[in-house]
Amino acid sequence: MRRALIACGGTGGHLSPGIALAEEMISRGWECELLISTKQVDSRLVRKYSSLDYTSIPGSPPSLNPVRFARFAYNLVQGFLQCMVIIRQNKPDVVIGFGGFLSMAALFAGRVSGLPVAIHDSNRIAGRVTRTVSLFAHRIYLPEGVRIKTAHSSRIRPIGVPIRREIHPISKNRAKRHLGLNPSMKLLVVFGGSQGASALNEWVKSNIDSLAQEEIQVYCLMGITGGSNSELSYRSRKGTLIKSIFRQFSDEMGVVLSAADLVVSRAGTGSLTEIARCRAPTITIPYPFAADNHQYYNARHFEMHGCGILIEQEYIGNLLDEVKDTIYNDWLLQRFRENLSRLDDFHAQTKIVKDLEELILEMEARALQTQARKGESLS
Repeated sequence: MRRALIACGGTGGHLSPGIALAEEMISRGWECELLISTKQVDSRLVRKYSSLDYTSIPGSPPSLNPVRFARFAYNLVQGFLQCMVIIRQNKPDVVIGFGGFLSMAALFAGRVSGLPVAIHDSNRIAGRVTRTVSLFAHRIYLPEGVRIKTAHSSRIRPIGVPIRREIHPISKNRAKRHLGLNPSMKLLVVFGGSQGASALNEWVKSNIDSLAQEEIQVYCLMGITGGSNSELSYRSRKGTLIKSIFRQFSDEMGVVLSAADLVVSRAGTGSLTEIARCRAPTITIPYPFAADNHQYYNARHFEMHGCGILIEQEYIGNLLDEVKDTIYNDWLLQRFRENLSRLDDFHAQTKIVKDLEELILEMEARALQTQARKGESLS
């Protein structure tokens, strides 16, 4: 039986595809252990998957600030040592990382242990961890058209983002009813990824009455620190009761996105991939302080493929008018849905697992050849 160590914690954009890959591997007879961060959002999401084993390890990004850099270095060493122990105990056949600084320690430990190592990066601009690990990784999984400077370009494979099996589209009316909303009225879903987005939360609070006036229901995911769960009701111009729901977190993103007539979200690739799977037209507001401004490039790629609209955060004052114009434009929404279907890579996790199985066999054959040559030289 094959075993995999999957480092995927830190944000939902790293964790969700790691879970999706583990689901595929387990279905093919593998054993998997996930390495997640110590953040509450990680443990909350992974707990619902009772078939998955997971361990928390430390991790933090580097910084020019001396205190933060010291924390990064300390966590990297601690994480590396912890991963070395896990590798000795569990003897995995491969170590896979999904970007983020949490995965760096695991991939270093895998390389030092002589194991095949692979890195998956879903962003349109490859991150610092991916660029570093590409110097020694045996496989580098990148989105179609993304390039990095590395001496090992033959190890790059163009592959999309693995998506959890529970994320799939269902009937819009059924989804709205499940959420406790009126299926005959338009629904705007607003969320900022797994950790929320204060700018989007504040925008909803400032404009919720104006949205209700237009008979637009709202379902807002605020993040764990964004506020408490609540349900509010407003009256439209016609006197109709309009419900708005605020939640910190959802375990049913497939349902939430299926219910949406329009989404307003950040532009993390994990979110955009799930949006594409559920065919949810979207206005993206990229987080302006993301590393390498990668969310902007994710959102621009999304818009260029006709899947939604890009508004930079400095122009968020235009968002209300854009929402009102778009959510009642059924022709445009249908064009967005058709284009979203073209971005959806249904088989990303299957492609990755098959490629990793081939990689392991290649490295095992190479190791046997090396042993045979050593035996010949000794004789």
